[in-house]
Amino acid sequence: MAEVLTSYAEPVVDDSGRYHARAIGRLSNDHMWEGWLEFEPLDGKRAVVVGPVESRQPEAHDLAYWATGLTPVFLEGALKRALNPLTVRLRIPEVPASSAPAARTHFVPAASRPEAVLDPFEIGSRNLDILRQQLGALNRPRLQNIIAAFDLNPAGEDLSWMTDAQLVTFIVTATEVQLFKGTR
Repeated sequence: MAEVLTSYAEPVVDDSGRYHARAIGRLSNDHMWEGWLEFEPLDGKRAVVVGPVESRQPEAHDLAYWATGLTPVFLEGALKRALNPLTVRLRIPEVPASSAPAARTHFVPAASRPEAVLDPFEIGSRNLDILRQQLGALNRPRLQNIIAAFDLNPAGEDLSWMTDAQLVTFIVTATEVQLFKGTR
């Protein structure tokens, strides 16, 4: 617990006013004695200004001896330090929101059908050439989604060897066959 070591009779004067100064001390957690100064405004309208640690001593009597030897000039400097504390800017390291990257591929259970960007039967029933044009503008994963979503490969043949152009022909042909048979 902190205690008053000594009180100074002469007021400490600063541009901000006049203050009554006193030295305070306590035993710190590392078993050293630390001392600081408090400045109480004599006008009584402002809060007490508490300064930083000004001295650390191995024994209580050493800290008391330090407090009795402070000069008015030292007290003025201590008041300036208390009113204008040292500002240190620290960069606080950021913490990641995740512990691993997201998966590059999203897997869906085989029971669900992928979403297709277009319905080949809707477009193919009107015009197969327009279907071929629209399919030609799509990338490989979207073409594969159309085949899976509309079950255009019921035999489950391996289509990985086909080029994108061959996949387009496969979709148009499978659509045409099902439209011709009336199964769609």
